[in-house]
Amino acid sequence: MCGRTGLSLDREQIRCACSFLDRHSKSFIKPEYLHEHNNGKEYTPSSNIAPTDVTPVLISSSKFKNAAHTSRVLKPMMWGIIPPWHKGHYKHHNLSTNNCRLENIQHSKLYSPILNNGGRCIIVAEGFYEWQTTLKNKVKQPYYIYMKQESDISISDPKSWKNEFKENEGWKGIKLLYMAGLYHAWQDNDVIIYSYSVITMDSNETFSWLHHRMPAILDNDEQVEAWLDIDNVNVNLALKYLTQTKILEWHPVSTLVNNSKNKSLECNRKISIEDKPKTMQKSLTAWFSKTTKRKSTEEISQDCKKPKI
Repeated sequence: MCGRTGLSLDREQIRCACSFLDRHSKSFIKPEYLHEHNNGKEYTPSSNIAPTDVTPVLISSSKFKNAAHTSRVLKPMMWGIIPPWHKGHYKHHNLSTNNCRLENIQHSKLYSPILNNGGRCIIVAEGFYEWQTTLKNKVKQPYYIYMKQESDISISDPKSWKNEFKENEGWKGIKLLYMAGLYHAWQDNDVIIYSYSVITMDSNETFSWLHHRMPAILDNDEQVEAWLDIDNVNVNLALKYLTQTKILEWHPVSTLVNNSKNKSLECNRKISIEDKPKTMQKSLTAWFSKTTKRKSTEEISQDCKKPKI
């Protein structure tokens, strides 16, 4: 968790959707898109983005002052951080780095240096997928989770999104999901690849029917600004902004999403299922509330199998 996301907007639409209010001009600014080849890998809009795919990631322009004129920039990056010490082919580091656990982030050999070096980023998406194992037949039912939209916008119908940008009003359209993450620029000889990991945290009882982990979601401007402001907001304070969100929704989708080769909008279409969880609510009201520290047998087993980083 999180293992798949969706982002079907093109580059210019993403710039508009990530626009922010400039305090000086009092108008909305679109973050610049800083192109990066990433060893030939490019961003391709898709409703089924998997690890090793490339997506636009929102970061501070602090480290790119000579290349950007906006305080925030979008940079295409590969999902799954490549360890700084890795040599050889970028896919052969044998570590699971799609997600990083919030609880261990400040003590990790891999993530702690990146965090302390200003590697905070925001992964933008229309939504993400999670799978539930039912008690009856052990079939994993996929769900699509996303920000609560305006009443006239359907997350599964791009024709309803409007998607308009005006400098005095900002973006009017689909509301993107902002997931806190870490990024790093890995280099081996002449190859440079920007890559990222999604920060995850314990689920609470509201969401535990689906999964015991969830991504850290930033759902307001204050959180976004603090997480990206690596020059003025220190690490300890920034981590405190990863708090409860209340404006998420979800629906069941087809198992088409199980195959990462299926990239169409059919992956996030709402379907009907016979047995819906009794604990489901209209919104995930308490995603980030504290849960028990005790790990389940499944978590302990997974931790034993993963390489320590």
